[in-house]
Amino acid sequence: MSNSASNERILFLYLPTGGGHVSNAKAMGGVLEKKYGAQVKIYDPVTAGTLFGGALLEDGYRIASLKVPFVWKAMFKANEIKANMRFAQAFTGAMARLGLRTILDEWQPTIVVCVHHLLLSELSRMLRKRPSMRGVVVATDPFVPPAMWAEGHEFPILCYSEEAVDTFKAYGVPEERLSAFSIIINDKFTQKVTDEAKLANKTALGLEPKKPFVLIAGGGDGIRGADKILEELGRSDLDFQLGAVCGRDELTRVKAAAVAERLEEQGRKALVYGFTDKMYELITSADVVVSKGGPAVLGEVLAAGKPNLIAFFIPGQEEPNMRWVEDKGVGKYCPTPLSAREETEKLLSDPAYRAQIERNIEAVGFVNGLDSIVKAILELK
Repeated sequence: MSNSASNERILFLYLPTGGGHVSNAKAMGGVLEKKYGAQVKIYDPVTAGTLFGGALLEDGYRIASLKVPFVWKAMFKANEIKANMRFAQAFTGAMARLGLRTILDEWQPTIVVCVHHLLLSELSRMLRKRPSMRGVVVATDPFVPPAMWAEGHEFPILCYSEEAVDTFKAYGVPEERLSAFSIIINDKFTQKVTDEAKLANKTALGLEPKKPFVLIAGGGDGIRGADKILEELGRSDLDFQLGAVCGRDELTRVKAAAVAERLEEQGRKALVYGFTDKMYELITSADVVVSKGGPAVLGEVLAAGKPNLIAFFIPGQEEPNMRWVEDKGVGKYCPTPLSAREETEKLLSDPAYRAQIERNIEAVGFVNGLDSIVKAILELK
């Protein structure tokens, strides 16, 4: 394949339901622009085509998944029923219709990459009327994608794992439409950090370079209960530094900042961030990461070779990610702040235990799926 794709106009379609969809689209789009010279547009057709649809999806998702997860679990379960899947896609498609029609006709993409299953039925209907445009799906749920990813279309599906391919086969998707890759993460994480660089990063972050550092990280939307986890970790008798990334969850950030202030008064270094562009420096500087079960943070922690303690996952949607971490022995599920503290203490005080988890991480052999998925997009027929 030529390194030039200057004739390609590649449209990424996403919805504002969490940060993972758009961050994956931005990562792929960045490589397509910089490495291959393609023209790229990243677009939310619901926000573009309605007055309140984008806010409804964004706020509804955040509240249901993070604040009242039992509601999200019930919704997720309901969408396993085919009639409900079709209704959800039809409802979202109606909100997306104007924005989608406008961008397809005005921008005239050659390839349309969909990273959200709620858009698939409407996109399929529109591309049938525009045969020169090629469609492809990047299924951003890495191991057990919900059945809605297979509903309402016949596009090729690019998956983040062999497990996802097997899941789609079980849904009845023909094998020729499926390809397995790996989780997409920020390209920075493909760079292995030297011990010297790690010490320099810790110093730049305001940390003591040779003292252990434990990070609480939940990605763009933060992690439920980060303030409580921070407080419990601060009770440890072990001497380590702390950090918490709360993302866009401003209420939790304020609570965590108050906890950090108390910990600082007690002599323990504690950093608190909202949404930050320092995830690479923070994760690669950490000795232990306490995380939410989203695929992006999971991939970043794996790439950095760190033990991953999953303290919270979105019910249904992210539960397979937690199960995968435990099955592969690359981390633990810690459903309470106390269990997160106890597991952190074990990792920091038991070298043999930590070494086994690090061997398990190495055995997984994580590779960033970014470049290979981008190449697959450009090779679409």
